[in-house]
Amino acid sequence: MIFFQILLPLVAPLIDLFALYGLIFSDPTPVIAFWLGFNALQLVIAVIAFRLDGESLRPLWALPLQQFAYRQLMYLVIIESTISALVGARASWKTIPRTGDVELPPGTPTVTEPSLV
Repeated sequence: MIFFQILLPLVAPLIDLFALYGLIFSDPTPVIAFWLGFNALQLVIAVIAFRLDGESLRPLWALPLQQFAYRQLMYLVIIESTISALVGARASWKTIPRTGDVELPPGTPTVTEPSLV
């Protein structure tokens, strides 16, 4: 769990930086080949997972886009949460204050609290 949930997400940004370095300062052919192979493998695994769940394959069109946009956002979340955990900062629940000033239109059914009897 530590390996897959903590260590791999922490080194993922470094892997992307090394790949970018390889594209710029060395032969880009192997880097592109590994990147395409990784994306192909990821697509195959996603198709298998979607088929096993009986889901439509339609959302998989966004998988290559996810490699550029979503992963970068996840890197920020991973780095921020790791720093917060190391520093010992507590996360608050961001509660919304109750004001009691919500008005429902007439005839709207209301939900009552279930009894514990």
